[in-house]
Amino acid sequence: MYSDIFSRVYDAFGWNYYPESFAQLLLRWIEEMEIKVKSMLDLGCGTGVLCGIMQEHSISTHGMDLSTGMIAMAKEKYPNIPFDVGNMVTWKPENTYDLVTSTCDALNHILDQEDVKKVFRNVYSYVNAGGSFLFDLLREGEAEECEPVDLGELDGKRLQFQIYHPGENLVTLQTDLFDGETLVNTEKIQERLYDPEWIMTELKKAGFSEVQCTDQLLKEHDSHAATWFMIARK
Repeated sequence: MYSDIFSRVYDAFGWNYYPESFAQLLLRWIEEMEIKVKSMLDLGCGTGVLCGIMQEHSISTHGMDLSTGMIAMAKEKYPNIPFDVGNMVTWKPENTYDLVTSTCDALNHILDQEDVKKVFRNVYSYVNAGGSFLFDLLREGEAEECEPVDLGELDGKRLQFQIYHPGENLVTLQTDLFDGETLVNTEKIQERLYDPEWIMTELKKAGFSEVQCTDQLLKEHDSHAATWFMIARK
């Protein structure tokens, strides 16, 4: 779970680039698939960027994240959108939605396979009939080990990022925040790599009728994503 310190610098160091680019991809996907989406929930919403963009396109949005710091930032940026602190394994909203999303490999943050199954059953309960659950998953090549890399400097603060593998199918994403040469904060996020075939099987067991795994969300799209996109229709 991201700390309050890291949440405050998350967007400033450009980590909001993915939800911004994914929002444009998602809007095109909704149009291409001719899906009617009036309401959407984003699980692991971070600072709320995806919710904010989708709300601008007349979709009623709701965000949830495990990090109190991320939710505080989201509420500050988008005061008219409801945001909640919660754990997607157990948290249930009062409403149901046409679309539920989860990006930035939030599902990989769940290390226990039984908890992943619980998430799928949980999400199924609040997706509207005919609605979709769309999320991304780490691909193995995306999580290769790397030495510390500088991500930039802002107001004397410098962010450094590295990936290493503490065990089989486990990935640690470490981010160090420096003020000058002084280390002021370290974030270590544990993730687990999942077999897409296992994920699709468990989605079907949870009740979803149509399940797809792809690295090209849009038809006739030239580029392939670094992640897997999982699409489950109720």
